[in-house]
Amino acid sequence: MEDLPQSESEEPRRNSARERHQRRKQQGMAQPSNIPRQLKPTGGFELPAVRLPTNRLILYGVAGAIFLIVVVMLIGRLKNSTPKTSANAIWIGTQWTYDNPDDAALAALVQKLRDHQVGVVYAWVSLLQSNNAWSDTSRLDSVKSFVQRFKKLYPEVQLYGWLSLDSTPVDGTIARLADATIQQNIADFSQRMTAEFKFDGVMLNVVPVFNNDENYLALLRKVHSSIGDKANLSVAVPPDWTPTEVNIPKPPRIEPGTIWDEAYKQSVALIADQIVVTAYNSGIASAADYSAWMAYQVKAFSSALAGLQPANGIPASTELLIGVPAYDTQALTHDINVENIPSAVAGIRTGLTESAASAKYVKGIAIYFESQMNDDDWSQIKQLWAN
Repeated sequence: MEDLPQSESEEPRRNSARERHQRRKQQGMAQPSNIPRQLKPTGGFELPAVRLPTNRLILYGVAGAIFLIVVVMLIGRLKNSTPKTSANAIWIGTQWTYDNPDDAALAALVQKLRDHQVGVVYAWVSLLQSNNAWSDTSRLDSVKSFVQRFKKLYPEVQLYGWLSLDSTPVDGTIARLADATIQQNIADFSQRMTAEFKFDGVMLNVVPVFNNDENYLALLRKVHSSIGDKANLSVAVPPDWTPTEVNIPKPPRIEPGTIWDEAYKQSVALIADQIVVTAYNSGIASAADYSAWMAYQVKAFSSALAGLQPANGIPASTELLIGVPAYDTQALTHDINVENIPSAVAGIRTGLTESAASAKYVKGIAIYFESQMNDDDWSQIKQLWAN
C-alpha cells in the first residue's frame, strides 16, 4: 500500500484551510440551566426559628453551593457522555464488505476492535481501474448493507470507505492524476460514499505519489469539497523512503532522496483530515534497522505537523497515524521476520520519545491488514500498544 496544476493563489487556499481547521476544533459546550429555588411552604404552619452564628451560616452556604455545583456537573457529564473512541485504525477487506457476514461474525469483529482499542476502520469498497471504471460495482449493495449493520453494532466508530487508485500512466505517457475527468470521477464516487452509503469519510489510497505533485493536491481538494466539511478525508501516504540528510538504515532498492519535502507534507495536511503513513514494504533486512527507519518516519511527519502552527497560524488538527504491518505476505520488499508488529511498534515508541513535543500529533497506529491477522498478532497489539 502505500499525481492539475493550480491556477489560484495559495493564500486563499490557506485561508480556507484555516477556517476549516478552526471549525473542526471548535465544539459547543452546553451550559447547565438555572437550579430552581427552594420555596417556603405556605399556610398556618410555621417552622420554629433557629438562630445560627453568622460565620457558620456562611460556611453552610459555601458548602451548599459547592455541593450543587458538583451535582450539576455530574448530571451533565452523565447526560452528555459518549463512549470514548480510540484513534487506532485498521484496514478490513472484502470478506466483511462484499460477503455479507452473519450477525455473530460481525459482532465478534466489533468486540475484537473494542477490546484492542481500534476506533477507526477503513473498509474496502473499490479500485479505480485502468479503464477508469470502478471495480466490483455489482457488490456495492453489500457494502451499503455492511455500513448499516456495522454502525448499528459500533455506533461510535469512525468508518471510512476505502478507495484505491494506481496513478501510474496507463499508456506510459500521461499521468492519471493530471486528468481532470479522473479527478472528478474520484470526487463524485467519494461523495456517493458519504452521502448515500453513510460512511463517515473516505480513505483515499493513491499509489504512487511523488514529492510536490500538484495534481495530487488538486485531487484532494476536489474530494474534500465533494464530501463536505461534515465528512472526513483520510489519505494513505508513502513514508520518506530514503532520506539522504540523516544517518539511518534505508531501503536498498529505492533511489536515494525519495522523500516528501516538509512543505509538501504540510500542504497535504492542510487539506486532509487524517494522514496515515504506510511505513512498510521497505525491503530493509533487519528488524533493528526497520525499527530505526520507522522511528525516523514518526519524527519527520510529526515535526511537519508541528511546524504548521508557528509558521502559518493554523492549528495542526489533522490526525497523524503510523501504519503497522500485520500481514503475512512474504515478498522482496516485505520480510515478515523484519517488518512486523513488534519491530514496528518498537520503532514508533522510539520515534515518539525522540519527537518530544511534536509527539502529540501522532494519534495512533493503523494496522494493515485484518484479514491476515492471527491470534498472536492480536495479542501483540494488545500487549505492545493497546495497553
